[in-house]
Amino acid sequence: MPQRRESDDHVLPRVFREGPPAWKSRRRPDPTSVANARFPASVGAAGGMRLWILSDLAVGRDDDGFVLPDPLPRFDAMLVAGNVADDLAASLEWLAAALHDRLRGRPVILVPGTRDYRSELPPSETLRRAREKGSGLGIVVLADEAIRLPDGRGAAVHVIGATLWTDWSLNGAVHAQAARGYARHGWTGACGLLAEDGRPWGPHDAAGAHARSRAFIEDALGNAVCQRLGFGTSPTALVSGVGPGDRVVVMTHHAPSPFSLPPDWEGWYGDPWLAASYATDLEDVMDAWGAPALWVHGCVPAAVDFRLGKTRVVANPRPRDDRGKAFDPTLVVEV
Repeated sequence: MPQRRESDDHVLPRVFREGPPAWKSRRRPDPTSVANARFPASVGAAGGMRLWILSDLAVGRDDDGFVLPDPLPRFDAMLVAGNVADDLAASLEWLAAALHDRLRGRPVILVPGTRDYRSELPPSETLRRAREKGSGLGIVVLADEAIRLPDGRGAAVHVIGATLWTDWSLNGAVHAQAARGYARHGWTGACGLLAEDGRPWGPHDAAGAHARSRAFIEDALGNAVCQRLGFGTSPTALVSGVGPGDRVVVMTHHAPSPFSLPPDWEGWYGDPWLAASYATDLEDVMDAWGAPALWVHGCVPAAVDFRLGKTRVVANPRPRDDRGKAFDPTLVVEV
């Protein structure tokens, strides 16, 4: 009988053994290849829909007097990818005041960021109150939900929205548990957040919320492409009314790709969990059947604009350091 070695008790299956995550073997996208470009799903949308994109405005933090541009850019809908202020109600109130009498019926869509959830209430109650307040202010709050925006040309843009909390596996699934362990003692992104049972929001709560949001995004994209191809609409479909000329946009707060983080960002060289708190790897969604035309996100230190698979990825955060030179408060993308 072969002698049992002590180390045999600790051998992991191959899929769980330590190794670099798949994205590290991929080539970093060239942002110049998509700058101001039209992307595949724009075909059939004569003129397209103009989306004004912003995130991470962080108003009220240092009272630096940031204001939206005047006049506003020429746009059809405004997409805000989270972290407007340190409370979702305050974010809605600031946007409504900043846009006062200038919208002319154009929709404003907000996906909550981590700071937007800071309150003395659990996320479900924060969202319930925010949706009620937003409806009175003309602002739509999306959290694992979708909205149809008619483009005035017989087609529509469908926006699928989710915070998309991190799953902590940016550096590989084998490192996710360790990342959660580190984050449990130093993750400032969860400060002031409460779980549904009233305890402080933890890294495992974020991972669970990520799984729900990812499933919603994937299933909604599948629903959309089936309808676009004429297979009909299920009574339980997550999106509805998708026609042949429609386009789909995903908007999340957290980044869907590690390539949204600058290669020279100091976060890569600091705490081993830090990068994983900003981004996850959903690149396979952008190369799959039914991939969105555009993915808008926030939660990164600098603006990005590149293509992954079939999808253009755009972020336009207002950072707090020299990287903010790339921030464009009038950025409009056509889809």
